[in-house]
Amino acid sequence: MEKRLLLTCSVYYLIGLQIFTGITVSKVSAAQCTTKEIGESNPSNNQVQNLLDKSYINCGNNNDGFKFDCCGSTTKFEYYAEDDGPITLHIWRPKTGNVYTLVGSVTHTATKGQKNQVAAMFRIEAGDCIGWYSALEIIPSQSQGNAANTLYIAGPATTVVGTDQTFAGSVLTSREYDINVEVTPPNLPVFGTTTYTSGSSTILDTTGGGVSIGTVTFTDSDGANTISLTMSSNSYFSFVDNRDGTGTVTTTTDTTNFPISDHSGTTVTLTFTATDTCGGTVPGTMSIIVQNIKPTITGLPPGITTSETVDAERTITTFTCSDPSNNVSPTITVTPSNSPEFFVTRFLSGTSINGVHEIILPAQSASWKFNYDTVNSYSIVIKCSDGKPSGTATATLVVSLSPNQPPEITNLPLATTIGVSQTKSNGDVIYTALYSDPDPDDTVDFTFTCNPTGCPLTVLASGEIQLTDDMSNANANGYDVKITPTDNKNNVGSPRTLTVVVTELNNEPAFTNLPQIVPLDENAVVGSTVYTVSFTDADAINAHTFTLAASSYFQIATPTSGSITTKAAINYEALGGVYFYPLRVTVSDGIATVTSTVTFTISDVNEALTWNAVTYRTNIVDGAAVGTVLTDPGFAVTEEDTGDTHKCFMNCGASDGYFSMSSACALKVTSIYSLDAGLTSPVTCIVTAVDKGSHTATATLSITIDDANNYSPAFSQSHYAFTVSGYAGSGISVGTVTAADADIGMFGTFTYTLNTSSLNGNYFTANSVTGVISTTVNMLTVCNCSGGALSMFVTATDKGGRTGSSQVVVYVSDATTASTTTTTDRYRTFFEDAKNIAWFSVVMALLAVIAAVATCVMFRYVCEGPALCKNPCRQKYTIWSTRLYNQTPREVYNPSPRPPPRPQPLQTIRKPPPPKGYQFWRSEKTGL
Repeated sequence: MEKRLLLTCSVYYLIGLQIFTGITVSKVSAAQCTTKEIGESNPSNNQVQNLLDKSYINCGNNNDGFKFDCCGSTTKFEYYAEDDGPITLHIWRPKTGNVYTLVGSVTHTATKGQKNQVAAMFRIEAGDCIGWYSALEIIPSQSQGNAANTLYIAGPATTVVGTDQTFAGSVLTSREYDINVEVTPPNLPVFGTTTYTSGSSTILDTTGGGVSIGTVTFTDSDGANTISLTMSSNSYFSFVDNRDGTGTVTTTTDTTNFPISDHSGTTVTLTFTATDTCGGTVPGTMSIIVQNIKPTITGLPPGITTSETVDAERTITTFTCSDPSNNVSPTITVTPSNSPEFFVTRFLSGTSINGVHEIILPAQSASWKFNYDTVNSYSIVIKCSDGKPSGTATATLVVSLSPNQPPEITNLPLATTIGVSQTKSNGDVIYTALYSDPDPDDTVDFTFTCNPTGCPLTVLASGEIQLTDDMSNANANGYDVKITPTDNKNNVGSPRTLTVVVTELNNEPAFTNLPQIVPLDENAVVGSTVYTVSFTDADAINAHTFTLAASSYFQIATPTSGSITTKAAINYEALGGVYFYPLRVTVSDGIATVTSTVTFTISDVNEALTWNAVTYRTNIVDGAAVGTVLTDPGFAVTEEDTGDTHKCFMNCGASDGYFSMSSACALKVTSIYSLDAGLTSPVTCIVTAVDKGSHTATATLSITIDDANNYSPAFSQSHYAFTVSGYAGSGISVGTVTAADADIGMFGTFTYTLNTSSLNGNYFTANSVTGVISTTVNMLTVCNCSGGALSMFVTATDKGGRTGSSQVVVYVSDATTASTTTTTDRYRTFFEDAKNIAWFSVVMALLAVIAAVATCVMFRYVCEGPALCKNPCRQKYTIWSTRLYNQTPREVYNPSPRPPPRPQPLQTIRKPPPPKGYQFWRSEKTGL
């Protein structure tokens, strides 16, 4: 029993944990429970009220022991059962009036005649009430004067935790029920896990406001919700109680006054307090490491070399010190050190958080300077700090010293000779010696010797060689000048020799091919040489340069060459009538200058013509008559030459002869071009334009042939004759007419129509596509035209509206229909058949003609025979001829014709009918 109770208690502990989380706690109880029983301490057999299917609630009072007066947890229900059956046990919490909220419930199957214990763990507060429901009267009670009233309602109360239930209308007074609930002290909340949003407790000191840091969690083994979570005051972080045992931590939104960077490089510990519904509290903490992003040093080389000589301040290197958000400043430490230090750093440009700094060498003195022989290398440690923990970046620069080096002359090989004219005067610079010195702070001077002595020149500190007398007073034809550079550290460079040769008096140059008139065709290639100036100069040693007067079209690109080239395209037609260009040319030997003129005359060149389009298009109707002019396709030719003209020619290949082109590019038809004859469209031709200069240009002409309706449909016969049975029904084929249209394409298709307006009814129709003529009615019952010939016209109409017609005659064979009481069948006679009449009439007409011809032949033979009958014939002919032309015609009275005699009725002759298989040609019943 105890093991089952323990197991049941564990199960209901979990159920209670789940159930209690659904209740909204509204207050904190003042007192915590001790382990005790609420209700009847010893439930036993008592009376029953015989109230069935009722839900009870008893809130107790200060005297009956049923009142909950503390805050804690239930462990079990205990009750005495008067009957077997299911029972639901409740804990209710008063809300307003007779309305109660369900805190928890558990269902149990009661065992009759004994105490029943049911494990149940619910969080209870002072003022909660015991309740139960059973369909039977299971829990007994006894009369007790100080007992609180028991409320009940019919039927089961709600079992949904957190749901309200009203108990109104029914009261049991002074009854004490055999039931109790065991309560125990509450368990304190437990600080659980701390979850960081980023997965790490470390945040950057640049984190902005309102950023989620993480979540703290508290749990309560009693299953109760924590009534509140609070965080100790911290201006840099905010806290939100989620009301579910968790709270969320974020950075403050007031980053202006409380930036996270204030805690850079430190660990911030936040303290939280969880308070449960019974007033129990427990603390918890969250640690947040605020990481500082230290500065960075960029642009610093690992090492440099500089001269040991520092006569003036100089920068040896620069570097950049930067930080994402903080002000940074660099410091340097030099090893070995010196007092004062040889190296100094200072701000160069940028900002306090991203600045460029330089390391300089101040100017040194005789008593404070590098000594390469003593120390030739220094190590400089550069530190950039933002003033925060872990906020320093470090880099090292090694500075190597180089010993002072002598200067060297750079533009004098081992032996160099120059010529100096006697026209040079005192003070003229005849040469400049260039030098280099590895030590930027050194000053350089020159010493020289001259052989022979007494040369009229000196070497200045700048390296310039200057005359000290006119060269015309020179005491020799040449001098060897040895020049030696020396720096201020008495380092002597290598000597170099310059040979100065005194030349004769200068002769001015003379043009040999100027002035000159140069003809030039337009469109000369830009950059091509159009003329080369030549000259002579007795002083061959002199260097000569050429200049050309300013021009839009000509230039001397290389001043020492004398070649005149074009620098822009020359278009004769664009010169505006100016075709002569005289230009001044100058040549100088450096002393004397000579000027002359070259004149370019521009000639016109016949230039090629071009069509304005690659392809031209026009069209002509199919079968157009010879001489028809085609629509101008917009021929246009660009002709650069003014006044130039062109003629047009055309070649249409296999289609030549159908179209022609005049010299003025006009197009016309020279032979009928018909698509109906199997020719194709379009026709492609090559048109050629030829100008006066025999330049040609070609383009493509595409002539589209527009299809035309040139022919009408024509039937294969002028008339058609068909026969149909007088017994034929609707839809019976009579015959087929056939037409043809010489057009191809759309206009070569046509449809058939049958005109039956000459008939008494629409007895026939023609298929519009096949030309099959068929009946539309029963020929016997509707047409009633047996033995007759029906004439109509069939018409073929093509897509262009052109038509062709032919006559159609349909002969209807006899069919006999008569009442058996008045008529009888008989076969038709020869002349009752319309077909017989038709061919008989033709035969009789032919016989009449034959007879007339025979009579005439006989008559002429007799009359042209003996004179006895010859004269009478002629006389009779004359009399007949006279009467034919001279006799006045008599008026002939044509009285109304007599009506034809009434037809006599035919006698009825009964004959057996032919077999049914042959009745389709039965003769017409002619009885009236």
